[in-house]
Amino acid sequence: MSSLKTDNVYSGFKVILEEYIREIESSVFTMEHQQSGARLLFVQNQDDNKVFSVSFRTPPVDSTGVFHILEHSVLCGSDKYPVKEPFVELLKGSMKSFLNAFTFADKTMYPVASRNDKDFSNLMEVYLDSVFKPNIYKQQEIFEQEGWHYELQRTEDELIYKGVVYNEMKGSYSSPVTVLLDRIKKSLYPDTLYRHSSGGDPQDIPTLTYEQFLAAHSNYYHPSNSYFYLYGDVNIEERLEFIHQEYLSQYTRNDFDTAIPMQQPMGMTEFRADYSILESETAEDKTYLSMNYVIGTSLDRELNLAFAILKNILMDSNAAPLKQALLESGLGKDAFAFYSDSMVQPLLGITLTHSNPSSKAAFLDLIRTTLSRLAADGLDEKLVLAAVNSKEFELREADFDRYPKGLTYNIEVMKSWLYEGSPSAHLEYETVFAAIREKCADRYFEQLIETYLLNSQHCSVVILQPSNTIAAEKEANCRKQLAEYKSSLTPEQLGQLVENTQNLLARQSRPDAPEDLQKLPRLSLQDITRCAPPQVPTHEYTLKGIKLIHHEIPTNKIAYIKLYWDTGVVAVERISYLTLLSKVFGQLETDAYSIEELTSEIGIKTGGIHFQNEVFGAAQDSDVKYQPKFSARIKVMKGNIGDSLQLLHELLYASNLDNLTKLQEIVRREASKMESILNQKGNEIAASRLLSYFSDRGAYQEQLGGVAYHQFIRDLAHTIDQQSERLSDTLKEICAVLFNKQNLILSVTGASDIYEEFAANLEQLDLQDRQVELQPVLKAQDQASNEGFMSSSQVQYVVKGYDFNKLGFTYSGKMQVLKKILSLTYLWNAVRVKGGAYGGSLILQKEGILLFTSYRDPNLQGTLEIYDQAYRFAESFVADEDEMTKSIIGTLAMFDQPLSLSAQRRQADRHYFEHITGEELQQERDEILSTTPGDIREYAGLLKAVAEKNYLSVVGNETRMKAAQALFGSLEELVR
Repeated sequence: MSSLKTDNVYSGFKVILEEYIREIESSVFTMEHQQSGARLLFVQNQDDNKVFSVSFRTPPVDSTGVFHILEHSVLCGSDKYPVKEPFVELLKGSMKSFLNAFTFADKTMYPVASRNDKDFSNLMEVYLDSVFKPNIYKQQEIFEQEGWHYELQRTEDELIYKGVVYNEMKGSYSSPVTVLLDRIKKSLYPDTLYRHSSGGDPQDIPTLTYEQFLAAHSNYYHPSNSYFYLYGDVNIEERLEFIHQEYLSQYTRNDFDTAIPMQQPMGMTEFRADYSILESETAEDKTYLSMNYVIGTSLDRELNLAFAILKNILMDSNAAPLKQALLESGLGKDAFAFYSDSMVQPLLGITLTHSNPSSKAAFLDLIRTTLSRLAADGLDEKLVLAAVNSKEFELREADFDRYPKGLTYNIEVMKSWLYEGSPSAHLEYETVFAAIREKCADRYFEQLIETYLLNSQHCSVVILQPSNTIAAEKEANCRKQLAEYKSSLTPEQLGQLVENTQNLLARQSRPDAPEDLQKLPRLSLQDITRCAPPQVPTHEYTLKGIKLIHHEIPTNKIAYIKLYWDTGVVAVERISYLTLLSKVFGQLETDAYSIEELTSEIGIKTGGIHFQNEVFGAAQDSDVKYQPKFSARIKVMKGNIGDSLQLLHELLYASNLDNLTKLQEIVRREASKMESILNQKGNEIAASRLLSYFSDRGAYQEQLGGVAYHQFIRDLAHTIDQQSERLSDTLKEICAVLFNKQNLILSVTGASDIYEEFAANLEQLDLQDRQVELQPVLKAQDQASNEGFMSSSQVQYVVKGYDFNKLGFTYSGKMQVLKKILSLTYLWNAVRVKGGAYGGSLILQKEGILLFTSYRDPNLQGTLEIYDQAYRFAESFVADEDEMTKSIIGTLAMFDQPLSLSAQRRQADRHYFEHITGEELQQERDEILSTTPGDIREYAGLLKAVAEKNYLSVVGNETRMKAAQALFGSLEELVR
């Protein structure tokens, strides 16, 4: 451990404060670099998943997205590493556990993480050189590629805008939720930076000049405006010396003012805006109504934590009183709330979806009367206790799934540090929770409602209305402006635009010089282990006639329990009902509990009970190509396992499925949620639909959550008034056949004492026991339906692929190296860099799936042509030993990611169901390690065969889809 002492100076960094934060079991050192003014926080502990980041306060002055474009651009080459895409080279060949960058409303963060010491040092070096010494000053093409540029390949062509961020934000602004959040900030903070879009509004991005772009970097990317962060088992003295010697010693303090001003209260304001829907869509029941409040400052830790809890009480739980009032009013079909404390003045938003502008007054009145009643009569004490317990359980568990723990703490730190507060404020919670618990008995949350909501002097209502014409009008206006601009140019100027376009394309096509690539720090195969990561210890038992698997790992006294019922006992025509069933539990009263009581009991006694449908791949000894399961997942502290199983029994066997009014409400809400998901996840929707053409597993999953499920729930919502009794009967029939011990497998994760407590309390579950019969399985038709789904999006999501097993190819770990190379070399350059899409990648799964995908893509036919030509890239692929080693290491990084407890449990369960052994994992790893350029060339036939099957699915812009109608077997509206 470090020997840093307060007031001592280490490589120019003075230790200002040392604290021990018990909640995260870490010593936290606050430092300042005396020469440059850079701030640094070191969170010291034994975590080997080390994190480094450098962040800058970046308050936007307009909506050109300059800081978002900078976030992309500084990672495109630097003084020390002058290759075109150091970021991509790191993705190719690093053992990183995290590598990315974030643009927030008022800050930009550049975090990296790795468990490998050498890799961690490499990542730090490249990121520091990128942010402080980027090539953007030498190469204007970087700005044009990542931000925006005029594209004109021939003088007679139509002039267009192109750029990665430009198209990313066109895709983002196609979502009504993005537009809503943007307008809420405009309504609440009209005089501060938060009124601007830090990501960039597509209408404003083309007004950003190269000179403004450079000035933003020069002004804001200075050490005096920086926040360094190091976390984990780090050699801090060594890291401080490197940061000082290589970078900060070259700077002196800069007094450039980046302070973030506060918005003065304005009383109640109203803001109206439009969002785009298809020309043929009805505008009825498509309006978003949102009531929004500014809540203190982010420096008030107790207030922020209290409002996160209050949001849960009012709007998140199944018994949330404000949400129930909104849903029961009939003013809209769904309601949600969000609380954002990542700005100096946090905001709470309460939103009603699928409403109408005429309902505004009733919406506002209902919120006020409901909150007034709750403040006067008092909140349900158990509901409050459940919400407090749930939040505390979440913080103590500290299971952040995809993100390294240290990165999540970094984001929390910035909520106060950026605004001159204590950087450790958001890491501590013991004292705050104690204060909140003590105050609960004295109308604490009721007073918060009165002070910050009912008596708010800083709030707004936003009405976001659907428009059938706004997208076409914006597109027409953009094309008109471009046409007018083009017509104003002289032949010489037009020629210059063509030359600029060709120069940019030439740069994008030109490979990096070998000597420049050699400058990048890299790992060797000697720096990584040749052994596959060990599997989680798993023991198989039979307990009271039920098969049980126990994953024996330490879980800090938390039991992770999961029950898997085989849904093969459910007829194929009822598959979509299983998704609805997973939503129903917990939203209905039971024999013993009202909804309020049930919600409180679950919140008080557990960390949550959740239901979902999962489809595992085929086991090796099975002719069936998938294993569908309905699962119940419980998180609970040791000592409360028996209570949690009693509650699960109540949910499964005593939920009131005869409550037709509630079932109708759930169906309508689920239909509106699914509609929103379709608008926001075009890539997932297109991939799911394509898989359903040729994959049995994909066909089943499509019924559970793709377009097929949307069509099911949409049609059911339209007729639910007449169909509610039939729905009730169907759900009861499914429950009767599904929830019994004959088709159940239990999974318990935790130490031996947790297993013993579970075994001793299993009878609390009181499972039914009856014979079950497997139904005929759902099979894909293996037909190229090639559907196009038109949406109001301004971009496309283009997917093409097939099952390579059916084409005579066999899986090998070498295919994973192919995936890495193709995604980060060919597709990255062709689809993203040249094509302007936000992303393009290859999905490759062991069961035989190979999919080409693009994300927020301005193109359609051109992207499909890129997919079709991928085999040519493979057949001519050459790489020296260094390049091949880099691809192999980058591939292994995907397999060696540190896993959270929840991720370990999920992986262990999947390995069990799919019979994946340690020997297979080692064989796959050995195949990856032995991959050669010749192996990649041999896969050219695979890529060509998949492309020639011509199975595709696209979600995208209505106009572009209709223009390419010949590509599709059918065209239909995604939402109608």
